[in-house]
Amino acid sequence: MGGGQRVSVVADSPRTSSRLRILVVDDDEVLRDALCGLLSDEGFDVVGQAGDGDTAVCMARDRQPDVVLVDYRMPGMDGIEAIGLMKMEAPLTQAVMLTVYDDHALNLEAERAQVYCFLVKGCPPPLIVDMVGRAGTYKRELERRQR
Repeated sequence: MGGGQRVSVVADSPRTSSRLRILVVDDDEVLRDALCGLLSDEGFDVVGQAGDGDTAVCMARDRQPDVVLVDYRMPGMDGIEAIGLMKMEAPLTQAVMLTVYDDHALNLEAERAQVYCFLVKGCPPPLIVDMVGRAGTYKRELERRQR
């Protein structure tokens, strides 16, 4: 899962310059590990990984990621519900949603949950890297504007 154009994953913050902090959430352990490896190799700080929404919400609370890369369909709490709970505590946290489903109703649901972007599983890895980087940069810009 590598190759392609390199994307800058460092975002400036008034406090410090630091790597973007990413939480990866997917019930498919093989895919989750591959995504963590891809993002780590591209310079992101992967602060955790979870296989379900409940664990993801707890991890997000403790680890304060800039971006959550999250699957839509998981056992128990789905990705949309998990994002909603995360944003209640940390409204600026951005979410990039991955799913095998590509339908208009899900796009609307993701938009209502304030998902930064929606990607279909199987998309090119450089696109995942790019969108996670853009989501993190957007979060840091929102933080800067609030100061």
